[in-house]
Amino acid sequence: MVTDPHAALRGLLAGRLHGHERRLRRFSETDWRRYADLLAGALLVAVRRRFVAGQDRAPVIRFVASARERYDATGCDVDPALAEALVWAALGERPPVPDDAPAIVARTVLLLGLLEDEGCSDRERDDILAAAAQAADNGAHGVDERPADARDQRDTR
Repeated sequence: MVTDPHAALRGLLAGRLHGHERRLRRFSETDWRRYADLLAGALLVAVRRRFVAGQDRAPVIRFVASARERYDATGCDVDPALAEALVWAALGERPPVPDDAPAIVARTVLLLGLLEDEGCSDRERDDILAAAAQAADNGAHGVDERPADARDQRDTR
């Protein structure tokens, strides 16, 4: 069964923003916690598809700047240091970032940027969402959550 948090994230990733916002308005506290977990799991999966632990910092800095330019309409909604910390946390190089409102906004912007850059098909988005749900359910402690066909396609640009 697809829960409202799962459907909301799927709608966001598919570009159905009106439906996404409508679902968010109906969320209970439990739904918000699940959505935050799924969002964090999706970001973990997407980051690990593109970046590797121990890599040079410059590609992450460039990506964060690019994602902010594309999705942070005000230029003030996403703190670049927070966004970079989220990427490094997903790679296991920094402690996890708490699920507060600024982190959720930053995760959303980063996830949209990563998926746009990758040009994911509907099937690939569904695979990422399934892996995100698994990561959220398992706590994602050091587990490689990328789909099998993406494990060797790391981008360090």
